[in-house]
Amino acid sequence: MLPLPIAVLVSLTITFKVDKSLEYIHGVAGQALENSAIGCLWPSMPIIGALWSQKVRRWHDFIVVMCARSLFTQDKEAIAQLTKSCFSSFIDSSALDFHQMTHRGVSGLLGQAFTEHRVRLPISPGMLYLRSCRTFHDAHFVSDMILRLVVERAREPATSFAVAAERARAVATLGASLLCIAGGVQVVQVLYEETLPTFLLSGKEGEEVGGMRYESHVLGGGYGMACMVLICGALVWGVGKVSPMYSSMFSSKRARVVGAHVDFIAGVVEGKVPPRCDIAMLRAYVLCLVSLIVRFVPGWVSDVKPETLRRLASGLRGWGEGDLALALLERGGSTAVEFVVESLF
Repeated sequence: MLPLPIAVLVSLTITFKVDKSLEYIHGVAGQALENSAIGCLWPSMPIIGALWSQKVRRWHDFIVVMCARSLFTQDKEAIAQLTKSCFSSFIDSSALDFHQMTHRGVSGLLGQAFTEHRVRLPISPGMLYLRSCRTFHDAHFVSDMILRLVVERAREPATSFAVAAERARAVATLGASLLCIAGGVQVVQVLYEETLPTFLLSGKEGEEVGGMRYESHVLGGGYGMACMVLICGALVWGVGKVSPMYSSMFSSKRARVVGAHVDFIAGVVEGKVPPRCDIAMLRAYVLCLVSLIVRFVPGWVSDVKPETLRRLASGLRGWGEGDLALALLERGGSTAVEFVVESLF
């Protein structure tokens, strides 16, 4: 059942004499296994893994990871389950306070090699994700899946507003990290231009959740989304004004993507949205995102066209957010001075 090149590889490497003093063999067979896992069909890697695990038992975890990589190149459901496991291992949604909630944290996500009694632990979902995420070829699927997981986990009940906010920031940070590691600039661009606008405009208004108004649950989701969007952009484009170190292509891409997204939210505050969308979620997301931009990445405001800033500020004043509108215009530089004067009258 093995393709001929892989069968030759196995035939050659399986005959190597392997002992603890010849770990360089791992460098030969290991690299070949990695390359094979990415390029071969799914039934091939379990066969190779079964053969090698019988020969070198201490390579078990490495072989499991290599075999799994071929699955993630072909099965989106497997990618979804792995990503869900990353969220579950990082944050405990059943905890009653933030300290309990983050008890697992990075240790739960990335795991440890051994326990105190030197017992080998299972492969952690975070490590498996890190070794496999570069084989996720569908940027739209990855972007949509992670965004929905962030919103879902950010909405979970909490004992206080502070705990809810901490949870939203934690899951947003994790979501942004997983997304950027998997696809870099390309997947972040998809998030800004396609995934997030589509998600926001496809919600259901007035839905009931657990006997409470749906609007009482969307604030966590809106804040979590805004944090994730900001962190993703900061990771791939930086937080300040574009440095001369970066190429003109880098500068123009950030200006185009960020400018287009701000243009979208300007349309939201102007009321240019479908009547069936989730207005409460939209409002929560827009207010949180603008507040975060004003506070943490004011350098992004210069990427936005002056007319778009004027429209957004005008819409925010219509929402009763005059202070936020003024703060936004103040960070627009000299081109926004006349709009600041207009807002005072």
